[in-house]
Amino acid sequence: MIPFHLSRPLSRWFFGFLLLCTTTGCGMSQSAAPQADPGQAEKTLRLVLDAWKAGENPADFSKRVPSIVINDMDWSTGLKLVAYKPQADARLAGNDMQYPVVLELKSPKGRIVKKQAVYTISTSPQLLVLRQDG
Repeated sequence: MIPFHLSRPLSRWFFGFLLLCTTTGCGMSQSAAPQADPGQAEKTLRLVLDAWKAGENPADFSKRVPSIVINDMDWSTGLKLVAYKPQADARLAGNDMQYPVVLELKSPKGRIVKKQAVYTISTSPQLLVLRQDG
């Protein structure tokens, strides 16, 4: 039997441990997030970049089935995509695919700018296209 003066701290520790186990899994196997499908990721990126080049709005993709979440500040702020060129093979980054791309953009004043970008594409559970400057 545990002495009374030790039982209270011990019980707090035990319940804290149980709480930790229920929130983190305590090493029990949990299903990992699915890895992005490289073919679908590349197809999604090309679809998105071609739509930008054609003058579409990124917000329109939320109405499609399946919907695509897009985060590209240049597109959102009104720059036009004149051309794009993939720079290297895609690579796996965690569960997502990353694609380096050179973008040729046109400002509202007509100035052409080339930018290096890296697009991170997630295909599950939601299609996501997220841009980082490369």
